[in-house]
Amino acid sequence: MRRNREIAGALVGAVAIALMVGSRVTADEAVRADGARTIESMRWLAGNWAGDMWGGRFAAYYTTPEGGKIISHSKLLRNNKTAFYEFELFEVREGKVQLSPFPRGKAAVGLTLTSCDAQARKAVFENPKKDYPTRIVYHREADDRLVITLTDPHGGSDKVERFALQRQ
Repeated sequence: MRRNREIAGALVGAVAIALMVGSRVTADEAVRADGARTIESMRWLAGNWAGDMWGGRFAAYYTTPEGGKIISHSKLLRNNKTAFYEFELFEVREGKVQLSPFPRGKAAVGLTLTSCDAQARKAVFENPKKDYPTRIVYHREADDRLVITLTDPHGGSDKVERFALQRQ
């Protein structure tokens, strides 16, 4: 009896995958349904990155997603002093990948992954109810280049900040 249930479970899983493929579910819809698989597909974010901006040198470090979390820390050095720093936590909560920022070490309103393309190495996080930025896009444009773009399409602002970072 137990073996029959195991076989039935495997068949249900196979049928579900076939239905997803047959109905042409988008990659984004499929990924949102499985946050654990999605955070693992963001492995391309890992590494040390740096670039010149905000009148100084901005450096960021992202861990690999082992254990279901990506943890990052970043800081802006201006005149050999830390002018800004931030921690970020990417984790799966309630089946979705959430981004929790901690600018200057203080918890801020988070964002939810709305789109992820592992092959294009691009992830989009949004929260229409948040103050600027309401969208953050992480895009590994090349093996040695990560671009992070902050925008506010949900708040009506046309402000855009672009962090063009090189692998260190």
